[in-house]
Amino acid sequence: EIRLSLVGSEMCIRDSLKPVILDGDLYRLVSPYGSNHTSSMYVNKGKNKAVLYAFDIHPRYAEKLLPVRLQGLDADRMYRVKEINLIPGSNSSLQGNNQLYSGEYLMNVGLEVFTTQQLNSRIVEITAE
Repeated sequence: EIRLSLVGSEMCIRDSLKPVILDGDLYRLVSPYGSNHTSSMYVNKGKNKAVLYAFDIHPRYAEKLLPVRLQGLDADRMYRVKEINLIPGSNSSLQGNNQLYSGEYLMNVGLEVFTTQQLNSRIVEITAE
C-alpha cells in the first residue's frame, strides 16, 4: 500500500515540476567527483520555481557537512523551501523545511541538505512567494 501511494505521489511530483526540469536552467552545485555527495538544481526562466536534488553517496564518519549554495534565483525574492520526496506519514528532517528565505540568503548561505546516511536523497521544491 505504501509503495503504491509513494509511486502515485512521485508521479504527481514529476508532473508538477516537468516544466521546470524540461525548460529550466540546470545548475550543477556539488560534484560527485570531489565529494561524497552530489547536488544539482533546475530553475525555470521566470525564476519563480526551482527544484533541488541532493544525494548522499557514501558519507564518511564524522564528516563535516557544508550547506549547498543555490544558484539562478532572484536575490530580491522570497522563496518557500519544501522537501517533497517524503514517505507518506513521515516528517521532513530538513532544517528550515516549509520556511521562507530570501533568494540572496539561499545563494550566499545555502541549505543544509546533506546527511550522514548512505544513499540518502532529497528533492526540495523552491517556490517564490
